[in-house]
Amino acid sequence: MLFAITFFTEAALHFSDLSIGMVMNFLKAYFLDGICIFLAISPIIALISYMKKGYWIALVITEFYSFIGLFTSTSNTLKALYPITAVFTISGYYEASTFQVILSCISLLFCVGLAAVTLAGMNKCK
Repeated sequence: MLFAITFFTEAALHFSDLSIGMVMNFLKAYFLDGICIFLAISPIIALISYMKKGYWIALVITEFYSFIGLFTSTSNTLKALYPITAVFTISGYYEASTFQVILSCISLLFCVGLAAVTLAGMNKCK
């Protein structure tokens, strides 16, 4: 939805400057950002579903988690490892080497694993 709004606004204002390659590149970036952000915050989603009614705690944890990304984006290694900024490495927002992209993928897979362990622990407690 966000991509569609952005595309139609850009097309209305600067249609002559758009190319198919540029549109497809931005579509890929929006798509990867959406999926990867979900993967990056999946441990928080799993933890909060375990806590029951911890919505304010979820908000605080998520904001803090995102805020740290401002500081990790200054280092190339941390940028690739920290899940929130790893999203931008994978989607192509940051210029990155192949090694940094691999580190970013590992970071997001770690988040998915952490969420799975949290959910598995939650199911054992029931």
